[in-house]
Amino acid sequence: MDESAVDQDATPGLSCFVDVFERVDLFDKIDNQAVVSLSSLGQKAGFSSVDSVQKSTGISMRRMLKPGVTSVDLATAVFDKLCRVSDYAPAEFSVILLCHSGVDDENAEQLAAEIERHYGLLPQTVQPFNFGCSGFLKLLQEGTLLLADRRTVKRIALLNVETPETWHDGSDRLFCGIVSAGATGVVLERNAGLPVSVIRADDFAISPGLRPNPDPLFRKETGPVYSFRGETVSRTVMRMNAETVFLNGIELMLNNLRSAVVSIDHQPGQRVIVIPHQPSGKLLKALIAAARIEYPDFEFLNNLNNYGNMISAAIPTIMARLPQVLEQNGRLPIRDGDLIILLAAGICMHEIADHMSAGHACLEWVSAEKSVVRVAATSLAR
Repeated sequence: MDESAVDQDATPGLSCFVDVFERVDLFDKIDNQAVVSLSSLGQKAGFSSVDSVQKSTGISMRRMLKPGVTSVDLATAVFDKLCRVSDYAPAEFSVILLCHSGVDDENAEQLAAEIERHYGLLPQTVQPFNFGCSGFLKLLQEGTLLLADRRTVKRIALLNVETPETWHDGSDRLFCGIVSAGATGVVLERNAGLPVSVIRADDFAISPGLRPNPDPLFRKETGPVYSFRGETVSRTVMRMNAETVFLNGIELMLNNLRSAVVSIDHQPGQRVIVIPHQPSGKLLKALIAAARIEYPDFEFLNNLNNYGNMISAAIPTIMARLPQVLEQNGRLPIRDGDLIILLAAGICMHEIADHMSAGHACLEWVSAEKSVVRVAATSLAR
């Protein structure tokens, strides 16, 4: 989708954000001591200490599914909550867009079918995608295009359900310290909630000249690895060329930030809050340091410490807890008229060797008194 302003006669809006992190029955926590142990499995040179994990990742706690809990359990938990908080029944959503990332598209397709069976929905009501870290923006773009069909599509649910412990090697220090399970639900509808003025998400070829070494950006590897509980398992996992991904991830998000700024009507003195994907402490710090040179007055949010990198669920988790995250970042509360820029960059799941996905979206904050917006407090609702 080319970057452009959205039709103002039918502006798409995000009117509800939920997550399920208060559900202690769904998750076990992985602290930094566990990461030190995991990263040293297989006689590897892992993290040397708890402090080294914190310094490298910017994270003190991340999550994985409890034994016996499945991706279906996580998906239905977050969708149940979205329906409860929004007061819409499952069948009142014309379409449900699902991002469930992994090494195999079939996992997302199977999860979509399970959700349809669980709620008695018609086949193809749940549309599955394997989008990776840019998944929320890509779902938002897909949903915005669908809303243009006023005849059949009235309201869309965006579900981001991520279980990265099922497709990573628990002993791989590039991942074991940062990735975390998570799930979010968002309502997308016309002329309600936070208006989306611009949305763009694309795949970008990373030319050889932008790659410090010739290795692929990401690659799949099948064989014996370690689970995030330290057990030996056989599975297909993702491996990362960290230096190339780090450098290009920063540049892609910077370029998308510049594009977002050009596309919005930013008034002098108007507050701009930037919510970037939460990849790792090092990458996020580098991104913010570079961005502040050009945009010194913008506010950049960091939610890594107790949540980690939840792949496509990272950005909507911040939106679900925005007042809390602003306070933790030492920022003033959100207010009407504040602009919000969402940024993401990461793996391109369908061309992992030499492409990355990236995008941005621009929102304006509108209070609940002026529009139907349910944010942050929803994360405490049962």
